[in-house]
Amino acid sequence: MAQQRTLYRRWAASRDIHPHEAFIGLAALLHAATVTELRLLTDSGIDFHHQSVQFPGRSAALPLDNATWTALERCREHRRGLGSDNPHLLVTRLTRTHFSPAGAAHIRDSLACLGLRPRILRSTRLLTLADELDIKVLTASLGMSYAGVAHYRPGATPPASFT
Repeated sequence: MAQQRTLYRRWAASRDIHPHEAFIGLAALLHAATVTELRLLTDSGIDFHHQSVQFPGRSAALPLDNATWTALERCREHRRGLGSDNPHLLVTRLTRTHFSPAGAAHIRDSLACLGLRPRILRSTRLLTLADELDIKVLTASLGMSYAGVAHYRPGATPPASFT
């Protein structure tokens, strides 16, 4: 928990870090975002009026907390600074001149300076959610299958509707 608090403060308060690091870290830690969801998030998946995002593959829009929304806005500013028309939120030097998403390696490497991977942060969040939420709610809200969530719930047996 102490390490998570330190990371949260780094990503929520520091303007000295790359905006991709902050958004990727917060989205994985707080919202269980996958590398693929982060790569494929475009302007069409962002609801500016409700401060929410529709990650690809998820059934519902996800309202963002202020820290994650601020990180998202910083990513948009970064993209504007690159002069890019690429609709993806995470635009790199290599993707700024076309419409392809950033590579998975860029997402992973954004947290490498901290010795972390987005998958580890996502797993941390999934463990918490699996412990606190009904398995049906969790699978539906994250667009996951029961099998994808089951290993986060030790000793869990599938509900009758999953068998």
